[in-house]
Amino acid sequence: MELTPLDIRNQTFHKKSLGGIDAEEVKAFLETAATAFEQMSRNRTDLTERLKIAEERVNYYRQIEKTIQDAVVTMQKTVDEVKASAEKEAELIIAEAKARAVREVENTRREAEDLRAEIEQLKQLRNNYFIRCRALIRGQEELLAAMENDQREEIPQTVRPAAPGINPVGKVIA
Repeated sequence: MELTPLDIRNQTFHKKSLGGIDAEEVKAFLETAATAFEQMSRNRTDLTERLKIAEERVNYYRQIEKTIQDAVVTMQKTVDEVKASAEKEAELIIAEAKARAVREVENTRREAEDLRAEIEQLKQLRNNYFIRCRALIRGQEELLAAMENDQREEIPQTVRPAAPGINPVGKVIA
């Protein structure tokens, strides 16, 4: 059973015949006790209300803390995902750059081989040109020699009449 200030105020005592209690003193004490009890009850109610508010605040801050922790976890996951994505993208870019470099090197090598082949072909054409020129010159030389031989055979070894302006040896006279 809970004792209230009203219970204390309404409490009555029986008088003893001989050495009884002073009713006014008891009444004053009971009033003082009731007032103190009333004050303690108000303090208790006030403290209970304040405790309730504090618990609500604690719960509110716990929710904020949980929200912040969830946000941190989400941000960390996002950072990890972005980092992983960036690393994959970087690897892809590097792989593409390497592949492009390999293709460029291969194209350059192929172009160099084509140029070497073209240079060799041009050298061969030059050599063939020289060979044909020599053959043409030899052929002309042989033709001249043959014509010279034909001319010697046609004209007897005796003195030949000189053509005007040409001596018997075949030199032009001025």
